[in-house]
Amino acid sequence: MAEAVKNEFKASARNVRMSARKARLVMDAVRGRDADEAVVLLQFVNKRAAPAIRKLIESAIANAEEYGNRNGIDIETDTLVIAEATVDEGPRMKRWRPRSRGMANPFTRYTCHMHVTLAEPEVVESRKQGRPAWRKPRKRMSQEERLIKTGKADKKSEKSAAKAEKPAAKKEAKPEAKAESKPAKKAEKKTDAKADKKPAAKKSAAKKAEPKTEKKSSKKKD
Repeated sequence: MAEAVKNEFKASARNVRMSARKARLVMDAVRGRDADEAVVLLQFVNKRAAPAIRKLIESAIANAEEYGNRNGIDIETDTLVIAEATVDEGPRMKRWRPRSRGMANPFTRYTCHMHVTLAEPEVVESRKQGRPAWRKPRKRMSQEERLIKTGKADKKSEKSAAKAEKPAAKKEAKPEAKAESKPAKKAEKKTDAKADKKPAAKKSAAKKAEPKTEKKSSKKKD
């Protein structure tokens, strides 16, 4: 079975004596460009990382030419594009700087690892069409969709339906209870008022009757 022809060619430089943060500034300017164009551009970039990155791209181009010569394949290095260009942080080295009065101040030497991948333009375009899912804008799911996705929709849906029914029943029952309670309260008040008035009327009649009887009895005695 014939081996598949390579479409990507990589090169890496490890333990480069510069910080990853400064090297990334140059890598960002080169990513996505043609390899030859990037080599010419880096000759005019006034950054310490530019020569190291230019050598790295030239190394990747040389790897592509060597692969083509070894397998008898005609690879057009002029059309290669920088598909990936990354800089990772390397090991840090602690050092000491002598100061006045016999003191010493600590400082850190930073290193980084550079990686470059060259690919044919067709490969880069196909990658753009099939972008991974994590790069797509995130879509917010509703609570019901989330429950369906996790498989908890049956239990939760029953609970939510029961909760939704309870407030509705309460709302329906409240106006009826109020309507029933109002006339009942009014009737109770009326009966209480009548009951209060009747004994008061009886007492007043008894008081009126008492002095008359007394007057009559006094006249008879006279």
